[in-house]
Amino acid sequence: MSPDESRAAAVVAARELLMDEGAAAVTLKAVARKIGRTHANLLHHFGSAAGLQRAIAEEIARTVSASITGAIEQRRRGEATERHVVDAMFEAFRREGAGELIGWIALTRQREALEPVITTIAAIIRQMRVLGDTRPVDRMTLGLTLLAIGDSLVGEEIARACALPRETVREVAVTQIEAQAGEALRE
Repeated sequence: MSPDESRAAAVVAARELLMDEGAAAVTLKAVARKIGRTHANLLHHFGSAAGLQRAIAEEIARTVSASITGAIEQRRRGEATERHVVDAMFEAFRREGAGELIGWIALTRQREALEPVITTIAAIIRQMRVLGDTRPVDRMTLGLTLLAIGDSLVGEEIARACALPRETVREVAVTQIEAQAGEALRE
């Protein structure tokens, strides 16, 4: 394998571990074992566990961004509602393991590995502003992102504790966004 192929295989393996076993399972040793490489080989490619986490975060940020941006574009064309954008964000965080990775990175104090996620969120806000959205998209995005992360981490458990369906948090998100936007978003 070329260095680029080896690095790409490691990121794929790390994402599989993240989805199958959780963020704590994503270690250089486990990833190396999964792709038939040595720990030293992965250290060469990523520099540290934080470097691997950053590479995973970059990949997840790309896929989450594509999902959310796609939903925003559908909304602009009149093919979807604002609720569709909310659902796309929640699903992207849950499906991609982004919330768990973000939580793990924050808890291990490797915050520089979050830079790809931060850059992606800022780019989405800039894009909405360039397209002429005059609403407080920064505040709306802040609330929506934090709710989506929280839901992806403990949404099922907290909803059960509240005796509510898990999807209720999405209605909470829409209500908060409506308050920020100063307009009803529901149809």
